[in-house]
Amino acid sequence: MGCCMNQSALSCCPDRKYVQDKVCTPWNGTVDDAALVITVYSNNINRNIYGTGYVQYDAGPADITLNILDEAGNTLNSVTLAPGTSTTFTYRRFSEIQLALPATAGTYQGEFCITPRYPI
Repeated sequence: MGCCMNQSALSCCPDRKYVQDKVCTPWNGTVDDAALVITVYSNNINRNIYGTGYVQYDAGPADITLNILDEAGNTLNSVTLAPGTSTTFTYRRFSEIQLALPATAGTYQGEFCITPRYPI
């Protein structure tokens, strides 16, 4: 089926304008004796956001967890990363992206990149 419920035309829908910008930043955390949660992205733009990016985990003494949260703080998805690995992601309608560092003492570090897109 075509755009706007029209089976013959794919150009009948109005163009949607999206804003997007790629943001990359290093992240790090030092754990002494208690687990640590680092918020690497918080959505304060638009409820209907799309985000594509990656998390790189360069060095640390133990596995970490990437958590994608909705508006209510519920986990939409979790991914475990070992030191020296990375993962890519694409999510929609999320509120926050966090890295959970375990209670294993040491310094953890890596990079976070995201390209958020939202309609205007």
